[in-house]
Amino acid sequence: MSEALLTDLRDAIVNLDESRARELASEGVGQGVDPLDMIQHGIRAALDLVGERFSAGTVFLPELMLAAKAADAAVAALEPELLKRGTRGKTLGKVLLATVEGDLHDIGKNILALLMRSAGFEIVDIGVDKTSEMILDAAKKNAVDLIGLSALLTTTMPRMREFIELLEESGLRDRFKVIVGGAPVTQEFADSIGADGYGADGAAGVAVARRSLGT
Repeated sequence: MSEALLTDLRDAIVNLDESRARELASEGVGQGVDPLDMIQHGIRAALDLVGERFSAGTVFLPELMLAAKAADAAVAALEPELLKRGTRGKTLGKVLLATVEGDLHDIGKNILALLMRSAGFEIVDIGVDKTSEMILDAAKKNAVDLIGLSALLTTTMPRMREFIELLEESGLRDRFKVIVGGAPVTQEFADSIGADGYGADGAAGVAVARRSLGT
């Protein structure tokens, strides 16, 4: 049953059917399907497939945005269950999340924020298309422990390097841990820019955050 539901959820997002994606996510919760499985094998699998088609030129930006909207609807349906299963009690740390300048994609960041909240982190999400200066100002203002940067475009990945350089120039590199992620980002890239960690997906991002903060 769950395999069929995961396939249907993936197909609903690939077919840009927002209402069906939301409905299937809710059905999965009612059937006891693990919401993390729905995120990984339904939602993320769909976005990976749409992303591949976008790169190949067989779908275009409007379809990419509609797929993201359908994925958002599914994630929203899963959020109450994820938070209900989450850790209660003392926070594991305060985390700022942002998508870097020039990049308007937020589904991966939003999934990470949800999973981090569920795990017990306090989240400050400042949104998309944020300059290095905006990110640093928000990190200082909110006194966060860790900064998570997202990029979905190869053209915006250099903004991550620029942010870490800004930290170094400001004498604040030791104050904040920085983790990075997004479809084109790799461990090798994270290492090359001096990031403290890299998460290939939301679940990995939570694990990296915990390791980075020693929680």
